[in-house]
Amino acid sequence: MAGRTLHVVSHTHWDREWYMSLDRHRRRLITLLDELLDRLDADPDFGSFHLDGQTIPLDDYLAVRPHQRARLAAAAQAGRLTVGPWYILQDEFLTSAEAQVRNLLYGLEHAREFGPPLMVGYLADAFGHIGQMPAILAGFGIDNAVFARGLKTIDPNAPADAPPSERGYPSELTWRAPSGDEVLVVYMSNWYANAMDLPSDPAALAERFRAITAATERYALTDQLLLMNGCDHTPCQLHISELLATAREQLDDTIIHSRLDDYVAAVRAANPDLPLAEGELRSEWTNGWGTLTNVLSARLYIKQANWRAQKRLEQHFEPLQALAGLAGAPVDRDFRRHMWKRLLENHPHDSICGCSVDHVHREMMTRFAGLRELSDQLITEQMEGLAARVDTTCAVGDEVPVVVFNPLGHPRREMVTVTVEFPEGTPGPGTRVVDANGTPVRLGEVMFWGPKWGFRLPADRFRETYTAERMDISFEADLPAFGTAVYRVVPPAGEGQGGGEPWRGPQILENATMRVFLREDGLYDLELKGSEQRWEGLGELVLGRDIGDEYIYRAPAGDVEHAADEQDGWTVDSGGRSAHQRAHFKQREFPTTAEDEDWPFFAGELRVIQRISLPTDEPRLEVWSRIINQSAQSYRLRVLFPTDAKTEVASADGHFEVVERSIATHPAWTNPSNCQPNLDFVDVSDQRGGLTVANRGLPEYEVLRDGRNTIALTLLRGVDRLGDWGDFPTPEAQCRGANTAEFAVIPHAGGLRGSGADLLARGYNTAPVAIQTDAHPGAAAGSLLALEPAELVISAVRWAEDREAFLVRFYNPYAAPVSATLRVDLPVSHAWRCRLDESRTADLGALVDGALRIDVGGREIVTIELG
Repeated sequence: MAGRTLHVVSHTHWDREWYMSLDRHRRRLITLLDELLDRLDADPDFGSFHLDGQTIPLDDYLAVRPHQRARLAAAAQAGRLTVGPWYILQDEFLTSAEAQVRNLLYGLEHAREFGPPLMVGYLADAFGHIGQMPAILAGFGIDNAVFARGLKTIDPNAPADAPPSERGYPSELTWRAPSGDEVLVVYMSNWYANAMDLPSDPAALAERFRAITAATERYALTDQLLLMNGCDHTPCQLHISELLATAREQLDDTIIHSRLDDYVAAVRAANPDLPLAEGELRSEWTNGWGTLTNVLSARLYIKQANWRAQKRLEQHFEPLQALAGLAGAPVDRDFRRHMWKRLLENHPHDSICGCSVDHVHREMMTRFAGLRELSDQLITEQMEGLAARVDTTCAVGDEVPVVVFNPLGHPRREMVTVTVEFPEGTPGPGTRVVDANGTPVRLGEVMFWGPKWGFRLPADRFRETYTAERMDISFEADLPAFGTAVYRVVPPAGEGQGGGEPWRGPQILENATMRVFLREDGLYDLELKGSEQRWEGLGELVLGRDIGDEYIYRAPAGDVEHAADEQDGWTVDSGGRSAHQRAHFKQREFPTTAEDEDWPFFAGELRVIQRISLPTDEPRLEVWSRIINQSAQSYRLRVLFPTDAKTEVASADGHFEVVERSIATHPAWTNPSNCQPNLDFVDVSDQRGGLTVANRGLPEYEVLRDGRNTIALTLLRGVDRLGDWGDFPTPEAQCRGANTAEFAVIPHAGGLRGSGADLLARGYNTAPVAIQTDAHPGAAAGSLLALEPAELVISAVRWAEDREAFLVRFYNPYAAPVSATLRVDLPVSHAWRCRLDESRTADLGALVDGALRIDVGGREIVTIELG
């Protein structure tokens, strides 16, 4: 290829914590940036250094070297240090869509504190890519992406008429999101280290350049070639200017010490004929071993903590804060930013994936715990403010009013749990809950804690202590769309009554919509009322060996997952709405083979306590499992749900979409495992019906090719090593001790869309928030926002970052376009269309009769400002 231009980009790929702790890596980062800043001052020919597309290294550096801020800013403003656009380089499948939007929002904001941000969608080492990433990037004005995983590299020997997905992709292509947004992709086919550690000997340097150039242009569609001078945690080659000058003397190519955005612009200017990739990129057309899919189940306690944190920020804190802003309360954006950045610190791919040394994940759990403390406090403050604005005068006498907030955009029936306190001496048993009109509602679990000491911190005086009768009470509530409802907790008139009688009915759980038949073998069958379908043999727990690592599940040859050695029958609880059982996996010895000689030769003892329940009259069976790992190591525990659906695809809740994935693998796929990610749920169904399995922080599923299209949900996985390039033991990745897994099974008639199963799954994953208050006048409870049709999903309600504005974001998870109606009962009258970066793009005019009507394309993301 004549007239080539070689773009040499100096960089480091900075995993801030991985095979060493954050502080050990930080020590190297400080040395790297110290030396780089000195080199920039000393060498005017040094072009630019790429700081890995993220800004958190700047925070990590300045925490120790605060006096260097001006030098960093000068380098960034001069274009010699590229910063941003991300705050951290995340794993895309294990962090929510809104978390990735905040990642860009705060990353770009942070980058601008130093200089112009790098507008390159740099995703170098993400373990695959979500389908809507082009839409997220486009929502911030970024028209490109640069990465090294997720695609099959083009095979020059493949048939020319083969589709690109099978033939493979060159270094340049177009990537289209399900929303229709497109970006130019630079696929680093030779990895992001193809020009690492250039030699100083002139002859060796020239030979190395020739080899790099030949390898790179093999996949390139233009004469603009990318040479990445760096790799994981590599220091800067400080004398790169001299090396490039030497190379220029020996080669005919144009050699530039370049920036990534300059390289992307040069590729775009060359205007090549680009192949098209669509949707998520998970290396589907490869042999399946390089996808690193099983990070989905490494250290599941990390994923569960992240699930809780994301839900608290996205579904509780931000909407409540936005409502407070509309009511005229001050909005503390600083605390919001602080919480998001604290959460994002746990989102780098080697962190959230659970594929680091033990020390890293202990620090992560400390960060999660601190975030939980702060978010609980701020959510409580916001709920107190919301409750104070709602009329609760329906409560009389010694009744305790409770205000419940539903953050979902559609009405629903859900169990609500609230902590309430009565004056000391008030009896607990016999407590009732009624709605605002006095109609009794069904109770769930009630825990009486008796007299408990507590304290208050008044805003205007010294702290106060008190003692009160405290209880946690669950009750079934009918909740309006994105709004409030008032209930009253009524203490008993006398001494109260004792608990319920033991259940003496049949081994069946039943509500208004479904029956659960409890089997002697510890499994259960489901029957949906009004449907002829019955799903049999659900809930089997199976344990298998895992001689892989934190990245990859690998069973030894001949290993077969086995059921529990002992499993009790079901015991139905009082009331007939729940049941519990125990299962026991005993220690088994296995012969050691050459394949697994370095691995433990037994799967040890593991016990499971399960509780299943029908808490409401909705067709949703909820399962709570306590998994006690006494000695098991190198294992995987899953639960199985045969669907018997006649289908070739599974539908998984994804990022701004419901993703349809083929159950069968490509012929080139040799990995016997085909695990996949999901957020809130996975569904397998045909035209007759199917099963939706929802989960709380259990992101790994597999649809087994067993003739029954069985959904296998991973509940726990234990391994003893990190994997990848070294021998790093990880004993805490065995997940010893007590672990918890929560999931739900939702049978439905017909296909997923329109069945309501997706709404029930999202409801299972989005708890209402409730708080005790006092009786006072205020605005009537009810819906504040309602989005129709209900299949549309509200993903964000937040107060704008840079102005006093109320923002609502929703998306269409399915391919079919719909006409949407957003009904509003808030002090707003006008609407604007915005991008994901919150900038306005169109004036939509005044609301008509308190509603905005808008056409929404298939899998389109819509952000609306109301004012």
